[in-house]
Amino acid sequence: MDHSLDALRGRLLIQCRSTKVDSILDIADKAHAGIVLTGTSPESTVLRLRDQGFRGPILCDADRYSGKRRVTARRGTHPAWIRRQRDLGLIPLTDSGYLAPRDWPGLRTILKAAARESAPVVAVLPLATKWFSSPPVRVAITREINKYGVPVAFVFEHDKDPFGVQYLLTGFLQILATASVPVFLLRCDVSAIGALCHGAHTAAVGTNSSLRHLYPATARRSSRPPGVSAFVTRLLSYHRLETCERIFAGTPDIHHFWSCECTVCEGATPARLDAAGQPWLAASRHSLSCLLRLYAEIFRGLRTPDQLVSSWHETISHALYVHDQVAETAEHWRKPANLRAWYAITEDPLPHRGEIPRQPADHQPRVTMPRRRDARLREPGR
Repeated sequence: MDHSLDALRGRLLIQCRSTKVDSILDIADKAHAGIVLTGTSPESTVLRLRDQGFRGPILCDADRYSGKRRVTARRGTHPAWIRRQRDLGLIPLTDSGYLAPRDWPGLRTILKAAARESAPVVAVLPLATKWFSSPPVRVAITREINKYGVPVAFVFEHDKDPFGVQYLLTGFLQILATASVPVFLLRCDVSAIGALCHGAHTAAVGTNSSLRHLYPATARRSSRPPGVSAFVTRLLSYHRLETCERIFAGTPDIHHFWSCECTVCEGATPARLDAAGQPWLAASRHSLSCLLRLYAEIFRGLRTPDQLVSSWHETISHALYVHDQVAETAEHWRKPANLRAWYAITEDPLPHRGEIPRQPADHQPRVTMPRRRDARLREPGR
């Protein structure tokens, strides 16, 4: 079993609570995915997974940075948490606290603690989105990361989707292009695949909304009643099951887009998940299966960095085209902010393939920015 950072290179991981891992273990095993266990008591779960024969990478996220009782980064990290993970044969993640905007002492506290340990230790950086609103600050973050020389794992706070914020996406891609250490991404959704295409070392997609996002501690609860959402591959986005039923019924000309061949749907559409005994569980398994299949399709074969960036860009382009199709019949339909941001910020480095219609850009002229691994990255004009 390979416990090195190389075992994580280019991997899409599944982030879940220890109490839910059994429900997705077969999916992770079949897809050769890794697992990020979220919580402060992972030992019994890790040992049980190994006893059951799971040999994929396992990471442990202490999750001290979320919720209304979150701790701040200046509270420091615990060497004992690092030792506990090492005793399990795992690559340790720091049990970091939350990094409020411009909390430079907190950032250095986390990085110093990771640097003091014998390598490798991954410094978890749970950052407020506003850290990335200033280009000089984004450069300074990279400078600090490179100074301490430890792998880092980003978690981004936002009340909706941080990757729908153009300055956040621009800053993150700049870090991927200029950091001299491996960069992880935790607690994400489909943008995890985009991050991998642009050079992230590894990235994790959550099993539910709270593990696909880091919500602000002061976030207001939605007035909408809780519902079950499922990932729709052609749209590259999650939608409530009742929304799926409505848009599938309203788009007969592209009805073939909606059927799903995952082991949960078996050729039906995700709208049928509502009839499952446990719709939330069925939707979670369906979504993970679809994301892992999409990841496998993009990364199939030996791909150059340019080919990965190009494939992701064309995947986004096609999804935006399908959203346009849905918008013709669905009133007030809006394209997801993260897809619009990815399309606005990045460009296809390879000749455009004619079979996928290109989408009009809704941004100002773009200017070339520094890049690494030949990934093409552009920032909208200000």
